Amino acid sequence: MRKKITKNDLDRFDLAILDILQDNNRLPHSAIAEQVGLSTPSIQRRISRLEEKGVIKSHVAVIDPATVGNPITAVIESRLVEDRSLVMDRAKRYFRNVEEIQQCYFVNGGVSFIIIMISRDLQHFEQLVRQHFADNMDILTYRTLIVLDPVKTGLKIPLFDLDDRP
Repeated sequence: MRKKITKNDLDRFDLAILDILQDNNRLPHSAIAEQVGLSTPSIQRRISRLEEKGVIKSHVAVIDPATVGNPITAVIESRLVEDRSLVMDRAKRYFRNVEEIQQCYFVNGGVSFIIIMISRDLQHFEQLVRQHFADNMDILTYRTLIVLDPVKTGLKIPLFDLDDRP
């Protein structure tokens, strides 16, 4: 089994490459090499290593949900019927497989999950809430909040210089 990479295994070149890729992962390796000050083969090796070690999890296109027919975004707080591992694990597996759920966080503080879910319209939203929350025997309570304005959404991770990290 390979050793998993940690933040201490990342040098300033890795951080610079990751920062560039977060803004545009279609940028040619030669352009990244020029910006970072390394050779193109070195950039290719570093990116491959970061992918193999799981630092780079995937290469995706970020799509505006409203332009493809899913303009409704909701934040849903839900509480499980009980805090046993069996119920928690079953709920995690369940939510992981619901296509309309974009993000799902298992949290503490009186709520079990915070979920970000998209839908086509309010009728579709009601159908999803009934199916995945109201009729879900593992859910005790839930509260839905419809997003009026997605002020900031994104996946970019702030990367700090090596000297700034704890």
